[in-house]
Amino acid sequence: MLTIEVKRHPQGETYFSPWIEDYEDGSGCTFHFHWDDISDEGCAVFREVFTEQGRRWHPRPPGARSGPRIPITMDRRDTLECGAAVAVDDHAEYIAYTARADLISERGARSITQHQSERSPYWERRPARYVFNRRTA
Repeated sequence: MLTIEVKRHPQGETYFSPWIEDYEDGSGCTFHFHWDDISDEGCAVFREVFTEQGRRWHPRPPGARSGPRIPITMDRRDTLECGAAVAVDDHAEYIAYTARADLISERGARSITQHQSERSPYWERRPARYVFNRRTA
């Protein structure tokens, strides 16, 4: 089972750039943020966003060649359509987030997407899977 966590470190720590810690067993990862870079609500929202993204992106098989580095960006806005917190445009060639500005700082958004982009050659996007259950009358 995939486990993605987003951790907001306590106030008062020396500043560090956000980073991603992979679990040794391959079951997921933790996104680490400095207190100033993400809100409590942002932690909950991005845990869901990154979990959904993790369902589509998987490590490349052992021995596979690295893929291209894809650009990953995050645009921050005061409000989003329909009251959304984050919108994600997720493609094999790029990922573009649009997030409410109160959820994540500009510095945090820039740092975490840069870190994700650096890791992208080692991941591949798989098509989303859909299950349709036909209900008979």
